[in-house]
Amino acid sequence: MDSINLAIEAEPLVTETVDTLVSDLDPTLYYHCPAHTKDVLRQTLELAAADALDDRDVMLLAIAAAFHDAGFLQQRPKNEPIGAKMAVEAMAKSGRFSQEECGLVEQMILDTQLVMEGPAQISNSRLSPWLLDADLANLGRDDFWDQTTLLAKELNIDLQNMLPMTEALMKRHHWQSPAGKRLFGAKKESNFVALERELSKHI
Repeated sequence: MDSINLAIEAEPLVTETVDTLVSDLDPTLYYHCPAHTKDVLRQTLELAAADALDDRDVMLLAIAAAFHDAGFLQQRPKNEPIGAKMAVEAMAKSGRFSQEECGLVEQMILDTQLVMEGPAQISNSRLSPWLLDADLANLGRDDFWDQTTLLAKELNIDLQNMLPMTEALMKRHHWQSPAGKRLFGAKKESNFVALERELSKHI
């Protein structure tokens, strides 16, 4: 993975997008901030490496990760189609990607949108599982509470009112990549138990 990581670090579609988020993103996006995009990029690469994806697929995942919240530069609701369009336009302009690859990145970004009923997220492309698991990785990590607090602040919701929404999301959420299941499954379960315990205090 060393060579692909170096290639990603030198890929302007990734680096310039992240730099734009750092400079231009609304500072009241406490959760969907540049640090989140950097985290999703890092986590996507780790999951892809753990499942031994090939270098070209890893590059496409990295581009999708960089752009997955770029739509927030324009608006908060329904930002995913905007970020997807920005990615496709940038890839097409570079002239280094096929129409199929552009479509794959577009679909990955669209798939990060939360579904209101049934599964929390649905993979509609062969690479979406790794991006989706990276995007919600905090559900199965030690920073679960920190990230939940940041999202509540971003939404201007009291944390106690945020917890039932988080519980509902976690019940509908499933890890989609093999690596996601291996790396985050057990911690998500313990986070969920802790969340249930916290909720029970306020009944």
